[in-house]
Amino acid sequence: MTDDPLLRPVERTRTYEVILRQVEELLTSGRLRPGDRLPPERGLAEQLGVSRPSVREALKVLEALGVVETTGGQGRDSGAVVVARPGVAIGAAMRIHVATEGLPIADLVETRALLESAAMRRLGRRVAAGPDGAALLAPAEDLLLAMKSTDLSPEQFHHLDTAFHLALAEAAGNVVVHVVMASLREAIEGYVLDAVPRLPDWRTTSAGLRRQHAAILTALRRGDGDTAATVVDRHIHQFWSRTR
Repeated sequence: MTDDPLLRPVERTRTYEVILRQVEELLTSGRLRPGDRLPPERGLAEQLGVSRPSVREALKVLEALGVVETTGGQGRDSGAVVVARPGVAIGAAMRIHVATEGLPIADLVETRALLESAAMRRLGRRVAAGPDGAALLAPAEDLLLAMKSTDLSPEQFHHLDTAFHLALAEAAGNVVVHVVMASLREAIEGYVLDAVPRLPDWRTTSAGLRRQHAAILTALRRGDGDTAATVVDRHIHQFWSRTR
Protein backbone atom coordinates (compact mmCIF):
# COMPACT_ATOMS: atom_id res chain seq x y z
CA MET A 1 0.00 0.00 0.00
CA THR A 2 1.30 3.43 -0.87
CA ASP A 3 2.35 5.81 1.87
CA ASP A 4 1.07 8.82 -0.07
CA PRO A 5 -1.71 10.23 2.20
CA LEU A 6 -3.50 11.61 -0.85
CA LEU A 7 -3.88 8.12 -2.31
CA ARG A 8 -4.53 6.21 0.93
CA PRO A 9 -8.25 5.54 1.65
CA VAL A 10 -9.11 7.26 4.91
CA GLU A 11 -12.30 6.83 6.94
CA ARG A 12 -13.26 10.30 8.12
CA THR A 13 -16.35 9.61 10.20
CA ARG A 14 -16.94 12.17 12.91
CA THR A 15 -17.78 10.82 16.34
CA TYR A 16 -21.14 12.58 16.51
CA GLU A 17 -22.12 10.92 13.20
CA VAL A 18 -21.50 7.53 14.79
CA ILE A 19 -23.82 8.54 17.65
CA LEU A 20 -26.49 9.62 15.17
CA ARG A 21 -26.33 6.24 13.45
CA GLN A 22 -26.60 4.45 16.79
CA VAL A 23 -29.67 6.49 17.75
CA GLU A 24 -31.18 5.76 14.32
CA GLU A 25 -30.64 2.01 14.87
CA LEU A 26 -32.29 2.22 18.30
CA LEU A 27 -35.31 3.98 16.77
CA THR A 28 -35.54 1.56 13.86
CA SER A 29 -35.39 -1.46 16.15
CA GLY A 30 -38.06 -0.04 18.45
CA ARG A 31 -35.78 0.04 21.48
CA LEU A 32 -36.18 3.81 21.47
CA ARG A 33 -39.53 5.47 20.79
CA PRO A 34 -41.03 8.98 20.86
CA GLY A 35 -41.59 9.98 24.47
CA ASP A 36 -38.58 8.04 25.78
CA ARG A 37 -35.96 10.02 27.67
CA LEU A 38 -32.31 9.61 26.73
CA PRO A 39 -29.78 9.02 29.51
CA PRO A 40 -28.03 12.11 30.90
CA GLU A 41 -25.14 13.43 28.84
CA ARG A 42 -22.49 11.81 31.04
CA GLY A 43 -24.27 8.45 31.11
CA LEU A 44 -24.83 8.51 27.36
CA ALA A 45 -21.16 9.25 26.76
CA GLU A 46 -20.14 6.32 28.99
CA GLN A 47 -22.70 4.01 27.41
CA LEU A 48 -21.53 4.81 23.88
CA GLY A 49 -17.84 5.06 24.75
CA VAL A 50 -17.44 8.58 23.41
CA SER A 51 -16.63 11.99 24.80
CA ARG A 52 -19.25 14.28 26.34
CA PRO A 53 -18.54 17.05 23.75
CA SER A 54 -19.35 14.52 20.99
CA VAL A 55 -22.61 13.60 22.72
CA ARG A 56 -23.45 17.28 23.13
CA GLU A 57 -22.81 17.91 19.42
CA ALA A 58 -24.93 14.91 18.42
CA LEU A 59 -27.81 16.08 20.61
CA LYS A 60 -27.73 19.52 18.99
CA VAL A 61 -27.95 17.91 15.55
CA LEU A 62 -30.79 15.63 16.66
CA GLU A 63 -32.67 18.62 18.09
CA ALA A 64 -32.23 20.53 14.81
CA LEU A 65 -33.59 17.47 12.99
CA GLY A 66 -36.69 17.43 15.20
CA VAL A 67 -35.79 14.05 16.75
CA VAL A 68 -35.14 15.13 20.34
CA GLU A 69 -36.18 18.01 22.55
CA THR A 70 -33.78 19.02 25.29
CA THR A 71 -34.74 20.58 28.60
CA GLY A 72 -32.43 22.29 31.04
CA GLY A 73 -32.19 21.97 34.78
CA GLN A 74 -31.37 19.07 37.04
CA GLY A 75 -33.05 15.84 38.06
CA ARG A 76 -35.25 13.29 36.36
CA ASP A 77 -37.08 15.79 34.16
CA SER A 78 -33.92 17.21 32.58
CA GLY A 79 -32.13 15.94 29.47
CA ALA A 80 -33.33 14.95 26.00
CA VAL A 81 -36.68 13.41 25.12
CA VAL A 82 -37.30 11.64 21.82
CA VAL A 83 -39.93 13.41 19.69
CA ALA A 84 -41.15 13.08 16.10
CA ARG A 85 -41.26 16.50 14.44
CA PRO A 86 -40.00 16.04 10.86
CA GLY A 87 -41.36 19.40 9.76
CA VAL A 88 -38.87 21.22 12.00
CA ALA A 89 -35.88 20.05 9.97
CA ILE A 90 -37.49 20.19 6.53
CA GLY A 91 -38.92 23.67 7.03
CA ALA A 92 -35.67 25.06 8.43
CA ALA A 93 -33.63 23.53 5.60
CA MET A 94 -35.95 24.96 2.96
CA ARG A 95 -35.88 28.44 4.51
CA ILE A 96 -32.09 28.47 4.58
CA HIS A 97 -31.79 27.28 0.99
CA VAL A 98 -34.35 29.81 -0.19
CA ALA A 99 -32.21 32.49 1.48
CA THR A 100 -29.10 31.21 -0.31
CA GLU A 101 -31.09 31.04 -3.57
CA GLY A 102 -30.29 27.36 -3.78
CA LEU A 103 -34.05 26.68 -4.00
CA PRO A 104 -35.79 29.04 -6.44
CA ILE A 105 -39.13 30.27 -5.14
CA ALA A 106 -40.74 29.58 -8.52
CA ASP A 107 -39.81 25.91 -8.20
CA LEU A 108 -41.18 25.77 -4.64
CA VAL A 109 -44.46 27.27 -5.84
CA GLU A 110 -44.66 24.72 -8.66
CA THR A 111 -43.91 21.87 -6.25
CA ARG A 112 -46.58 23.11 -3.88
CA ALA A 113 -49.12 23.21 -6.73
CA LEU A 114 -48.28 19.63 -7.75
CA LEU A 115 -48.51 18.27 -4.20
CA GLU A 116 -51.64 20.18 -3.26
CA SER A 117 -53.43 19.16 -6.44
CA ALA A 118 -52.66 15.52 -5.68
CA ALA A 119 -53.86 16.02 -2.10
CA MET A 120 -57.19 17.44 -3.33
CA ARG A 121 -57.77 14.41 -5.57
CA ARG A 122 -57.03 12.10 -2.67
CA LEU A 123 -59.28 14.09 -0.32
CA GLY A 124 -62.10 14.06 -2.86
CA ARG A 125 -61.93 10.27 -2.95
CA ARG A 126 -61.99 10.10 0.86
CA VAL A 127 -65.04 12.37 1.06
CA ALA A 128 -66.86 10.38 -1.62
CA ALA A 129 -66.01 7.03 -0.03
CA GLY A 130 -67.40 7.51 3.46
CA PRO A 131 -69.98 9.22 5.65
CA ASP A 132 -67.35 11.27 7.51
CA GLY A 133 -66.75 13.72 4.65
CA ALA A 134 -68.26 16.66 6.54
CA ALA A 135 -66.02 15.95 9.52
CA LEU A 136 -62.95 15.84 7.28
CA LEU A 137 -63.76 19.27 5.86
CA ALA A 138 -64.96 20.89 9.10
CA PRO A 139 -61.61 22.51 10.10
CA ALA A 140 -61.24 24.11 6.66
CA GLU A 141 -64.88 25.26 6.74
CA ASP A 142 -64.22 27.05 10.06
CA LEU A 143 -61.09 28.71 8.69
CA LEU A 144 -62.89 29.93 5.58
CA LEU A 145 -65.57 31.45 7.83
CA ALA A 146 -62.85 33.23 9.84
CA MET A 147 -61.34 34.60 6.61
CA LYS A 148 -64.62 36.39 5.83
CA SER A 149 -63.96 38.97 8.55
CA THR A 150 -63.37 42.41 7.06
CA ASP A 151 -61.13 43.43 9.98
CA LEU A 152 -58.27 41.09 9.08
CA SER A 153 -54.87 42.50 8.25
CA PRO A 154 -53.06 40.93 5.26
CA GLU A 155 -50.81 39.06 7.71
CA GLN A 156 -53.79 37.67 9.65
CA PHE A 157 -55.50 36.68 6.42
CA HIS A 158 -52.35 34.96 5.19
CA HIS A 159 -52.00 32.91 8.37
CA LEU A 160 -55.63 31.77 8.07
CA ASP A 161 -55.04 31.04 4.38
CA THR A 162 -52.04 28.87 5.27
CA ALA A 163 -54.01 27.03 7.96
CA PHE A 164 -56.86 26.44 5.47
CA HIS A 165 -54.62 24.76 2.92
CA LEU A 166 -52.80 22.72 5.54
CA ALA A 167 -56.10 21.58 7.08
CA LEU A 168 -57.16 20.20 3.69
CA ALA A 169 -53.77 18.56 3.18
CA GLU A 170 -54.01 16.91 6.58
CA ALA A 171 -57.56 15.73 5.84
CA ALA A 172 -56.25 14.07 2.66
CA GLY A 173 -54.52 11.59 4.96
CA ASN A 174 -50.95 11.52 3.63
CA VAL A 175 -48.57 12.52 6.43
CA VAL A 176 -45.57 13.05 4.14
CA VAL A 177 -47.50 15.35 1.79
CA HIS A 178 -48.83 17.31 4.76
CA VAL A 179 -45.35 17.78 6.28
CA VAL A 180 -43.73 18.75 2.98
CA MET A 181 -46.54 21.17 2.16
CA ALA A 182 -46.22 22.79 5.58
CA SER A 183 -42.49 23.17 4.99
CA LEU A 184 -43.05 24.64 1.54
CA ARG A 185 -45.52 27.16 2.92
CA GLU A 186 -43.10 28.07 5.70
CA ALA A 187 -40.26 28.52 3.23
CA ILE A 188 -42.17 31.00 1.04
CA GLU A 189 -44.08 32.75 3.84
CA GLY A 190 -41.65 35.67 3.98
CA TYR A 191 -41.89 36.14 0.23
CA VAL A 192 -45.69 36.18 0.32
CA LEU A 193 -45.89 38.70 3.17
CA ASP A 194 -43.37 40.95 1.42
CA ALA A 195 -45.35 40.74 -1.82
CA VAL A 196 -48.76 41.67 -0.36
CA PRO A 197 -48.04 45.42 0.02
CA ARG A 198 -47.12 45.53 -3.69
CA LEU A 199 -50.57 44.33 -4.74
CA PRO A 200 -52.65 47.17 -6.21
CA ASP A 201 -55.85 46.34 -4.30
CA TRP A 202 -55.61 43.94 -1.35
CA ARG A 203 -59.36 44.04 -0.65
CA THR A 204 -60.16 42.84 -4.18
CA THR A 205 -57.38 40.26 -4.05
CA SER A 206 -58.51 38.83 -0.71
CA ALA A 207 -62.11 38.62 -1.93
CA GLY A 208 -60.93 36.66 -4.95
CA LEU A 209 -58.92 34.30 -2.74
CA ARG A 210 -61.96 33.67 -0.56
CA ARG A 211 -64.06 32.84 -3.62
CA GLN A 212 -61.44 30.35 -4.77
CA HIS A 213 -61.27 28.79 -1.31
CA ALA A 214 -65.06 28.46 -1.33
CA ALA A 215 -64.93 26.84 -4.78
CA ILE A 216 -62.40 24.29 -3.52
CA LEU A 217 -64.67 23.34 -0.63
CA THR A 218 -67.76 23.21 -2.85
CA ALA A 219 -66.05 20.68 -5.12
CA LEU A 220 -64.79 18.63 -2.18
CA ARG A 221 -68.23 18.47 -0.56
CA ARG A 222 -69.37 16.72 -3.74
CA GLY A 223 -66.38 14.39 -3.57
CA ASP A 224 -65.07 15.99 -6.79
CA GLY A 225 -61.34 15.96 -6.16
CA ASP A 226 -60.47 16.62 -9.82
CA THR A 227 -62.31 19.95 -9.85
CA ALA A 228 -60.85 20.87 -6.45
CA ALA A 229 -57.36 20.09 -7.81
CA THR A 230 -57.96 22.29 -10.86
CA VAL A 231 -59.16 25.20 -8.72
CA VAL A 232 -56.21 24.82 -6.31
CA ASP A 233 -53.70 24.79 -9.15
CA ARG A 234 -55.21 27.94 -10.68
CA HIS A 235 -55.46 29.56 -7.23
CA ILE A 236 -51.74 29.03 -6.52
CA HIS A 237 -50.48 30.08 -9.95
CA GLN A 238 -52.69 33.17 -10.19
CA PHE A 239 -51.45 34.52 -6.86
CA TRP A 240 -47.85 33.78 -7.88
CA SER A 241 -48.27 35.57 -11.21
CA ARG A 242 -49.66 38.65 -9.44
CA THR A 243 -46.89 38.88 -6.86
CA ARG A 244 -43.79 37.73 -8.72
